[in-house]
Amino acid sequence: MLHSGSVVRRLFIASIIATSLGAPVVEMFDRWDQTLQDGNDTEANAVVAALCIGVAFAIGTIVIAGRIRALSLTSAWRFIAARVAVHDVASALVPVPTASPPTILRV
Repeated sequence: MLHSGSVVRRLFIASIIATSLGAPVVEMFDRWDQTLQDGNDTEANAVVAALCIGVAFAIGTIVIAGRIRALSLTSAWRFIAARVAVHDVASALVPVPTASPPTILRV
């Protein structure tokens, strides 16, 4: 089941890809601006902005995923250390015989 955050993220990524691929196609067929004369290319600016946002989004996702992995690894080590500590304490609580068994039990 998809969460609403997952759906929004996928739509956001799809819009970045659509802008990056669609703007050059629009640029090929537009007749309303004179890019070579005035140097103002709206479609190229939109592509650059979309790609910058996409790179920032990707880096943010990598950083967040790395932190989640680090936290889960730390938690796993804490769990293992706690299990070892419990085992050590339990083994220390076992009584150690200090005297010989009674003569009746000796073989």
